[in-house]
Amino acid sequence: MLRCLTTLLLCCIAAFGAAQDLHFSQFYLNPLQINPAQTGVFKGDLRASGIYRSQWTSVPVSYRTFGGAADMKILQRGSNLLSAGLQVQHDRAGDAGLQWTQVGLSGAVAHALNETMALSAGFGLALVQRAFDISGLTFKNQWNDYVFDPDLPSKENLNRSSGLSPSLSGGLNWHFSPAGSRTAVNAGVGAFHLNRPKVSFDDNPEERLPMRLAVHANFTLPLNEFFDLVVFGLSQRMGKAQEIVGGAGARFWLVTNETALQFTLANRAGDAIIPALQYEKGNWTIGVSYDINISGFDVATGRRGGFEVAAVYRTLPAPPVKTFKSCPIF
Repeated sequence: MLRCLTTLLLCCIAAFGAAQDLHFSQFYLNPLQINPAQTGVFKGDLRASGIYRSQWTSVPVSYRTFGGAADMKILQRGSNLLSAGLQVQHDRAGDAGLQWTQVGLSGAVAHALNETMALSAGFGLALVQRAFDISGLTFKNQWNDYVFDPDLPSKENLNRSSGLSPSLSGGLNWHFSPAGSRTAVNAGVGAFHLNRPKVSFDDNPEERLPMRLAVHANFTLPLNEFFDLVVFGLSQRMGKAQEIVGGAGARFWLVTNETALQFTLANRAGDAIIPALQYEKGNWTIGVSYDINISGFDVATGRRGGFEVAAVYRTLPAPPVKTFKSCPIF
């Protein structure tokens, strides 16, 4: 009985947690979700990515989460670069289909400090929506002493089943990448829901989304011709919710600077151990990870956390015209 009650309590906590923003274990393959200033921060001219997460399938309150993004470099003038991006996110959980949907645009202006470093500032404007559908639920007032009758009124007073509001974001990012080297560093901070959007299901004006603050960094250092050291970290806070992820691993180049395998192991503090495998070839990067649950919720999950797969495509930059002096870091 104690085990059943604990499982029920944890499921309720999980459902309440859906009010928070989405999160991914492979956040480094979904950069616009943690900082709009990372718009256009990549080698190439166009980047498109998709990421899918299936979490807690062994319990009633399971999650299906999808994120998609595209960004591109628009205009370069000397040491300055203008980039723009589009991002879509969707999450669904539970019998009531509690959903979180976000569609937004981002823009960033980067300035090359020298041939190896650039600083970028980004901003974003999105529409966020929370919604649910009670058609999949049953209520005690719909039982007529013998059987369940869906035609009977539930007598539940629900003001609305969705909420839609604009959301503002901003961020700063520092990028270090020497020309002709695999060494790279990204570090920055992103802030989301700066206007505290109201997306609640009632008429209480005090119930608003808290601001989400994300601090991130990732570092790649070549050790020799075939091996790179990879280190990454992320800290996020949104209201009373907090997430801290740190990890490291190695990238092995099967074909120098063309094809690579990457193995990493990360830890989400108090929640999960996250092994991940990444394959890079030409314009493509494919990543797979799995959360091994180590929190108190393992009573219900049996340590089965979340499976995640991500894909990123980048176009290669065109060789610069000999008579035009381009900025090396862009």
